[in-house]
Amino acid sequence: MDISIIVPVFNEEAFIKQSLTSLLNQTHPAKQLVVVDDGSTDNSVAIIRSLADLHPNLTLITNDEPSTYAPGEKVVRAFMRGFNVLKLNWDVICKFDADIIFPDNYLEKINNAFISNDKLGMFGGLLAILKKDTWVVECISRDNHLRGPIKAYSKACYVEVGGLRTALGWDTLDELLALQRGYQVEIDKDLIVKHLRPTGQNYNYKGAVGKGRLFYELGYGLFLGVLATVKWSFTQRGSLLAALGGFLGAWLSSKPKHVTKQEARFIRQYRWSQFFSLFVS
Repeated sequence: MDISIIVPVFNEEAFIKQSLTSLLNQTHPAKQLVVVDDGSTDNSVAIIRSLADLHPNLTLITNDEPSTYAPGEKVVRAFMRGFNVLKLNWDVICKFDADIIFPDNYLEKINNAFISNDKLGMFGGLLAILKKDTWVVECISRDNHLRGPIKAYSKACYVEVGGLRTALGWDTLDELLALQRGYQVEIDKDLIVKHLRPTGQNYNYKGAVGKGRLFYELGYGLFLGVLATVKWSFTQRGSLLAALGGFLGAWLSSKPKHVTKQEARFIRQYRWSQFFSLFVS
């Protein structure tokens, strides 16, 4: 299968060479590797250009000024700039972060997974962080959630869910939309990917407000939204008051959602089924 990769970058000089080198040395080469620099002020662009000079499948897209969008929207907009310049047809599209070292068979695993299952919409491995000289799985989300930094999509699934939506929780939203449309999401728990910069777990006030607002924007409804907000604040050590303020503020003002009524109904049913499954042995 033809695999295309898009990597958004902002000030990643410490990691970008290792990350891109791991992608350029895959047993199943990518047809296209598009790196989108979003106004880096460090040496990232020079490092990427030096690699692009040696690898014709690597394309660099630059933005002279860093964008000022919120984090989720920022990365999606950078991804879409890369998506819009893809030159070749593709069967699988990958959105990868720039602080990752991939095993040399990562794309081969992606290729084999999609070939063997035509219902598969998304595929990826697990992120691991370095703790006391040992790489351990980074546990900041549900064990059945495919993390955004290492996610691959089949073309059919990507098109049907409408691509990546400019939301803080875009990698949760696209997964839910894929499930609603009958696609499967697979995590290969033996496929470990090194995350060089661990994901921050202590959310600031603004981030907690945004997380609470996201539960409203995903169509959770009042009771489920409050429950999800409380659960999130305890598991991720974010401000409960800020998250509740974000959710209730959006709910009271009837802000626009990222989903249709039909999509929101599926998301609520799916989330409730996950909640009740906790009480079933």
